Amino acid sequence: MPPLPEHQPTMTNLQLLRSPEVPHLALGEFRLAPGLPERMDRTLQIRAELIRASGDGSFSSYLRQTLEAELTGAGKLDAASGTVISAHLTRSHVETGGNDATGVLGARFVITRGGQTVYDHEHVVNDTWQSDWIGALAIPDATTRYNALYPALVTDLLRNEDFRRAVRTGEPTS
Repeated sequence: MPPLPEHQPTMTNLQLLRSPEVPHLALGEFRLAPGLPERMDRTLQIRAELIRASGDGSFSSYLRQTLEAELTGAGKLDAASGTVISAHLTRSHVETGGNDATGVLGARFVITRGGQTVYDHEHVVNDTWQSDWIGALAIPDATTRYNALYPALVTDLLRNEDFRRAVRTGEPTS
């Protein structure tokens, strides 16, 4: 199976990022959370298929690419910004056994401003859908649903009031 496709900006995230309260942002390091198995960042098994991310093949980098596409589309990506978003991938899973399927994606986002941590919070999104018992139908459907979790995770971050306050004011959130 080919790697997951590169993301295009979503209208929801573009609207959230274009808010005047969201400053220009830089991207820091995106990697797997400490203590988790490396394979979680490299492959995702959906029935008999192994799915991988585009680019360097890691799902943490794929999350970075997703956020980069959204920030670029909104005109808010600035490598020189003092406000930097980094993340640790904490969850990445799809289960398609039986009639119902589920997908979950999570990351701990850390925002620093001027080198000081102003936001440190895990965000998790999930999806549930009816899965076909025929693998040739269930696998592409599950892959598409899993892929959609990436912009949904970015939306969850951007809608968070503590995140918005942290990037707007630079004051640490609890």
